[in-house]
Amino acid sequence: MRHAAMVTAAFLAFASAAATAAPAGGTPASTAAGPLAAPTDLAVSAGGESGVLSWRQPPDGRARAFRVYESGVEITRNTTTHAPLTNLGFARTRTYTVTAVDDQGRESAHSAPISRHLGISGVPPTCEPGTLSGLAATAVTASAVTLTWTLDGDPGTTVVTGGPAGPLTTTQSGIRVGGLSPGTPYTFEVSHYPRCSGPAVPAMRVAVVTAAGTASTLAPPADPAVTASTDTTLTLGWRPPSTVATRYAVYESGRRVAISTGTSATVRGLYHAAGYTFQVTAFDARGNESPAVAVAGNTAECQTRPPRPAALTATALSASSVRLSWEYDAWASGYTIHTGDVAVGTSAGTTTVLSGLPSATALRLRVIATLPGTCGQSPASPAVAVTTPAGPTARPARPTDFRVASANPMTGALTLTWTQPAGDDPAVGYRVYRGAEVIAEATAAPVVVLALPQATTHVLTVVAVDEHGMESARSADLTVRVPYLPPP
Repeated sequence: MRHAAMVTAAFLAFASAAATAAPAGGTPASTAAGPLAAPTDLAVSAGGESGVLSWRQPPDGRARAFRVYESGVEITRNTTTHAPLTNLGFARTRTYTVTAVDDQGRESAHSAPISRHLGISGVPPTCEPGTLSGLAATAVTASAVTLTWTLDGDPGTTVVTGGPAGPLTTTQSGIRVGGLSPGTPYTFEVSHYPRCSGPAVPAMRVAVVTAAGTASTLAPPADPAVTASTDTTLTLGWRPPSTVATRYAVYESGRRVAISTGTSATVRGLYHAAGYTFQVTAFDARGNESPAVAVAGNTAECQTRPPRPAALTATALSASSVRLSWEYDAWASGYTIHTGDVAVGTSAGTTTVLSGLPSATALRLRVIATLPGTCGQSPASPAVAVTTPAGPTARPARPTDFRVASANPMTGALTLTWTQPAGDDPAVGYRVYRGAEVIAEATAAPVVVLALPQATTHVLTVVAVDEHGMESARSADLTVRVPYLPPP
């Protein structure tokens, strides 16, 4: 393009005005003094007993991971800006907050909370009265302004009016408004409309006077599109506008995230498996900025370098069993426990008990996470060493055919049964585990009745116990959903 090697004084003035927002993935020096800013714009998408909580991370540095809390108790972690919600139960109100964790392990303050009445199958969550706050106008030039705001409440569409191009809509918490006239006062009004049936959020207004300059009729870039993606980048391409342009800028929520002298740009430092909407504007040689054109895309679902489980601890509970716990920053569909190259157990969560182990045996255990979808597995955790104490060598046979015999939708009561194969070491009792927790015990007969919260799902296993308290190997996992009878 013409002037590709030149940076005009007008464009340098724009860059200086817009420098309050660092490019995505950049870490301002101020973050060294403290943790990241808290996540914003929480939203819940749910209908029934599961859903998704999503959020945005302010651009003061890239978070290594996020932690999701329900009523102050951590319930899950993830390395992207959303997390699944499971076991919502039946018709309960739940309150969530999210924190961001940086590379040094420092945790941000909690986000503003979001509360939703969840768990009614087929019924979306109720809207929550929302508020707009913190409306600000920044990076004001002769032809453009950035508007940013904070929304607490239900997500939806935000409409900005007051510019020469008419109403502008966005689902984000900021917008770049270009194509303005120099030295001209504008009053922008920001209104929010929830995506579910709820009242519109009261509008906010902000007055702006653009800087002096030369008037322009610069057209926006044409046909923007996502041309390539990775787990942390999106590459955008577009055609030059009908008028002569010398530079282009890319914005996300009103924050400049890339500049280019050509008709493409790569936005970096994004989160995997996440959706983004960008605005692209054009500049002429005098620094005038065109109206923006929007383009949306999604980063790759799978991480190039997924984290590995960490903080693995192991405690011998008996001569036949070991309790394991660990941490994992990303979402996993399950975990496999290995000693050497041999898998010795699985777990649905980050705590479990390995049973049926040999007495007086040294073990070096590692954990590997199974990632969602087709993303494969994580690297193995560092190994942890544990030795089972001395004890009897005999173990009962592993229970088989673990199943739900009956379920009562009125009360949620579950009757579980299994088969105990004959062996040299007879069983005198049984333990039903949920992770590392014993939730039921039985003597003699292979049957238990459980009372668990209705409309919740649990992964259970059963072990046989002999007269010395030695446990068998675990049965196969059994996933159970506790029934309920919804009101008419």
